[in-house]
Amino acid sequence: MLPFVGPAMARAGFLAVGISVRHSGQAVFPAQLEDVQAAVSWLRRNPLGLPVDVDHIGVWGQSAGGHLAAMAGLLGSVEADVQAVVTISGPSDLTRGGGEMRIDRPSPVTALVGGDTSQLWAASPVAHVRAGGPAYLIIHGTSDETVPYEQAELLHRALLAAGADSRLIPIPGAHHNLLEDPEAPYDAQIWHDVAAEAARFFRRHLGRPTLHA
Repeated sequence: MLPFVGPAMARAGFLAVGISVRHSGQAVFPAQLEDVQAAVSWLRRNPLGLPVDVDHIGVWGQSAGGHLAAMAGLLGSVEADVQAVVTISGPSDLTRGGGEMRIDRPSPVTALVGGDTSQLWAASPVAHVRAGGPAYLIIHGTSDETVPYEQAELLHRALLAAGADSRLIPIPGAHHNLLEDPEAPYDAQIWHDVAAEAARFFRRHLGRPTLHA
């Protein structure tokens, strides 16, 4: 994401920060969400003196990162609260199989919860949708072979039903990489277009240039 996110955010006047989280082979959920929350909290404390506006923070992620961005928006705390979320090709209901989201066998989805499938709902963004949360921009390919497009629709509908601000942009015929060829590298005009759309979204909902984490 960095070749697209960083330049687009910088052109829009934002501070862009890339963070790392533990993957499922290192720790089970909610460790990954806690890592995101810790990063936002750290930036709010701002020990490096960065130009961070603590009241205007947005998060962006794709695929598993999109899942975590969606969760961070819904499960914020005083120190880890965010005001805008962009989620791309991300799962929203881990209890629903489809594509490469397998829950009836060992898979990346079940590995996230350490094989305890009873925890899949708690690890699903749709389980935590609430009124008064941040604005959401959801982008998803309609032919996504990894995370079915239905996952984007589920989150979008749930957010709207709760009275939240949500916009869904489908990419017709696009796969998980937002391209018509699922094997193509993540390097095409669509990604620059998506980055520009995300920058416009952040400017609109954060009010002024601020932090992208």
